[in-house]
Amino acid sequence: MNFMRMRLTFKMPKKYDLFIHISVIALIVIGTLMITSTSVGETYNNDTVVIKTFIKQLGFVILSYLAMVFMANNFTMSRAKWWSQTIGVLLLGMLLACLMFDPSGGSRAWLRLSLPMIGEVTLQPSEFFKTFMIVLMAVTVETTRRKENYSCWTIIKVPVIFMLLGVFFIGLHNDAGSIMVLTVICGVCFLIPTHKSLRKLQHILMVLILIGGIASLFLLTPAGLKVVSKLPFLQEHQLSRFIIADNPFSDPFVDGYQLINSLYAFATGKWTGLGLGQSIQKMLYLPEAKTDYILAITVEELGIGGFLYILFFYVIIMYRLFYYAFKAKSEGYKILLVGTAVYMFVHFLFNVGGVTGLLPLTGVPLLFISSGSSSLLSICCAVGISQAVIAKMRNGN
Repeated sequence: MNFMRMRLTFKMPKKYDLFIHISVIALIVIGTLMITSTSVGETYNNDTVVIKTFIKQLGFVILSYLAMVFMANNFTMSRAKWWSQTIGVLLLGMLLACLMFDPSGGSRAWLRLSLPMIGEVTLQPSEFFKTFMIVLMAVTVETTRRKENYSCWTIIKVPVIFMLLGVFFIGLHNDAGSIMVLTVICGVCFLIPTHKSLRKLQHILMVLILIGGIASLFLLTPAGLKVVSKLPFLQEHQLSRFIIADNPFSDPFVDGYQLINSLYAFATGKWTGLGLGQSIQKMLYLPEAKTDYILAITVEELGIGGFLYILFFYVIIMYRLFYYAFKAKSEGYKILLVGTAVYMFVHFLFNVGGVTGLLPLTGVPLLFISSGSSSLLSICCAVGISQAVIAKMRNGN
């Protein structure tokens, strides 16, 4: 693989999608603004936390943007095929290494690094693993699509092995949210290939998805909650999330505390909000204000209009990704584009559902908005890869 042919530039490739690019920047801007605003709630014991938070977030933004541009200019299927398994083994090693660190919030999902002048930086390998699986499945399909004599197992064995190992290690982290997101992404991507040997398994998967969707809706009902309470594999904190989603006031001072204050923030914000920086709930009422519950603070300060701003740019990105996916002749390209759109959609659904009490909280961040270097870097890489695909399609490649 010739590294000298890779482009190092600050410009996006010719014929990239400008609408996606502007939308990503718009979301990153409001995310940086809200992360900085939310950090005001931590000034009770650190007068410099706001400026430090802004500088750290700005560093993450610059790194993620450069990664997006790099991927947009240099991603190709041949390079992905060359490096995919090596990167996969590295990510599995990082997932395993997370077990060496102390848990945070009941999960061992992070690697912790202490950097001079910056302080502690955390990496969540499971976020990168989501983008990796999208690329691996696309490369596998693109490599085998003309091999009509290939069996189903021959085609899917590499992605399945990596998927199972990834789910196993993430399970050891006690990170059910990432497992659910990863499963949905891979499930949808698997339905895209048209190879004849995959059809039977795809039909089975479609039935399982339908059954799973119906079962999920049932589990959110009072009758379903009784069933959930008897499931032997659910841990106590996981069961409590179902109970709190049904009625946060059943335990208002412990498990339901954050969700209740999140709902207060939504109610207080109304249409126009209290004004940027004027949130009450970020003053220690929402301990996870910069991550899981940042949407609640956004609505409290900027109102429903702030939420509609985020929703608008999310819709533009996902619409454009699906638009090009339907036009793509390459099934590998389809998987990359649809996989990135599903990645965004599932995170949006789980986060918004969790902070509003419509779904049990999963700890899944709101991409581009929540604090977290790993989620921002991962989604920017995925968008950059999609931009590379779009540029190739519009250039006739």
